[in-house]
Amino acid sequence: MEDFELEKKRLAWTLDEYEEIISDTDLKIRNLPNFYKGDYDKMMEEKARLLGKKDVIQRSMDKPYFARIDFEKASDKTKDVCYIGKVGVINYDKKIITVDWRAPIASLYYDSNIGKTSYLAPEGEIFGSLLTKRQYEIEKGELISFSDVDTVSNDELLKPYLGVSADKRLKNIVATIQSEQNKIIRRNMKDNLIVQGVAGSGKTTVALHRIAYLVYNNRDLYKPSRYMVIGPNKFFVDYIANILPDLDVHGVCQNTLEEMAIRYLNEDLKVYSCLKITDVGGRASYITSLDFKEVIDKYFRDYTDNLIPDRDLVYKDFKIVGYEKIRDIYTGINKETHRNLSVRCEKTIATLEKEIIRYKDIILQRLLDKSLKEDDIKKIKDRELLKKELGTGGSNILKGYFKKLLKTPREIYAEIIRNEFSDKEKVKEILRGEVNIEDLTPLMYINYLLSGSLDFDKFKHVVIDEAQDYNTFTFYVLKKILKNASFSIYGDLAQSLYEYKSIKSWDQVKDALGNCELLNLEKSYRTTIEIMNEANKINKYLGYILAVPVIRHGEEVQYIKSRNIKDDIINIVSEMKNKGFQSIAIITKDEVQSRVVYDFVKDKLQVKKISDDDLKFEEGVCIIPSYLAKGLEFDAVIIPDVQDFDENNKTDMKLLYVSMTRALHVLNILYDKEVPLVLR
Repeated sequence: MEDFELEKKRLAWTLDEYEEIISDTDLKIRNLPNFYKGDYDKMMEEKARLLGKKDVIQRSMDKPYFARIDFEKASDKTKDVCYIGKVGVINYDKKIITVDWRAPIASLYYDSNIGKTSYLAPEGEIFGSLLTKRQYEIEKGELISFSDVDTVSNDELLKPYLGVSADKRLKNIVATIQSEQNKIIRRNMKDNLIVQGVAGSGKTTVALHRIAYLVYNNRDLYKPSRYMVIGPNKFFVDYIANILPDLDVHGVCQNTLEEMAIRYLNEDLKVYSCLKITDVGGRASYITSLDFKEVIDKYFRDYTDNLIPDRDLVYKDFKIVGYEKIRDIYTGINKETHRNLSVRCEKTIATLEKEIIRYKDIILQRLLDKSLKEDDIKKIKDRELLKKELGTGGSNILKGYFKKLLKTPREIYAEIIRNEFSDKEKVKEILRGEVNIEDLTPLMYINYLLSGSLDFDKFKHVVIDEAQDYNTFTFYVLKKILKNASFSIYGDLAQSLYEYKSIKSWDQVKDALGNCELLNLEKSYRTTIEIMNEANKINKYLGYILAVPVIRHGEEVQYIKSRNIKDDIINIVSEMKNKGFQSIAIITKDEVQSRVVYDFVKDKLQVKKISDDDLKFEEGVCIIPSYLAKGLEFDAVIIPDVQDFDENNKTDMKLLYVSMTRALHVLNILYDKEVPLVLR
């Protein structure tokens, strides 16, 4: 009881300090005009910084910290008492009020048992003893309870966090990071990592917290805008969008592969992004393969070798440089140091400009000698314009000459498609800017061969989530474009949905990216034991590693023989709402079935149908196709017509596995005649 009162006083003191910092910050903001007289830009920059600091502290008031560690240094026996929160707070007297979870000493909370231990700090390894490890439950600034922990991992300790609704789980994820997750989060920024994690193992949590950790610990080196997150769809990107700001990270580039590709290509493309689960004709499989990369490479070898035509550089009927000279300079440029075509052309232009400036008087005299007898007024004006052009090295003339020679990525891609498939309609679509999502990887590669990495070489670290559904060619292209970045790749081979293009092994990614370390997350924190045991039947059937659920029991999975799907869904949703669940998903096999179910229940339920075009994630009841549900989680899940998932089809079984493992607490599976054999 005495400890509880002391902890209440500590919490009250912390909140008083936060209030004082907010008050002092407001005062500083009001006085900014006096400090920055005449320097408006600097004043606004400082104001933005102070407002950001104030916002972070205000958002932390409900729960300023979630843990405490007491660490005694071996060197001088001094004791550090650290209260750990989502963000670190230091008052204006330089006193540490709360330690940021990303600070080196905070790793002791995640990784160490009570007793002798150490942690890595910028100045080296710090040895000592961990005396106390305490976890707090604080709500709206009030201390509810606390408990002392003496081990690194305690599944029972996670129960209060794992048993809550999806929304509250997102708010508590920093407090629930486990040791195996923490080791990945705190890896060196230069390390290329592949994280194979079972459903519910916290892959997305680890991915975003790794970004937050890297931004915090490299804040003096790189701005947040030097980091990128690539998500599988717009709906998913919005789903995670609130997590980074809650971790005091702003400005990280977040996009889908489609959005990144359009930005890189800098073209107005209409992308048909409704992904096919199968590829009957085989074209999508081919154009997303490394075999098709070789086709593009061969095209470029011929294109670059024969780029300079038998055409002189001419201006207003005056020949300035012969094509032989241009070709000699172009072919003399080192292909290894100037790999992309645009750079080679720019180098050729720069060399020719120097040549023209050096010999401009000779060139001009030679051209004038040839036309001395001409007294045509137009010719005289043309010669005057020519003098000006030669004075700048013929820069405009040269750029115009090469512009006519260089094709756009779409033009080149259309030619390759015409050669490979003899498909005139597809060529027309490409030239109009209408492409399928599978076309983006070859288009990006063509653009890379033409123009290089452009401004994408500024990125220093890239996170790719749900990476199992990208192909080797895509990873190869991303490595080329994001040439200065290290990568953190997260995925689950058991959830690879597109058989025609998904990777079959993480070795394929290693081959594309180079040196990568493969790490495994085998523990599932999302679902109850009852739900995970049912889902593991599919993992076992497919031959994948079984997920290990944490010690959290719940209701048995309900298999319901449905006689009226409309009434059954409405009744189950009503029951789930009565239990207090905030997010309920009706997960169908595909988009077609989503529309059918939506039409059944829309008059009786307040429900949102999620499709590829949806940009925003909202709580409530939703109907969503299985392939869009990857990475998401819901309090309760209903799977109607489970018999639609063909147990003889590997992709169907993966879709069913994804659907089942979205549920946090309750899973209801409806069937018509009988449950699929794999689930019996």
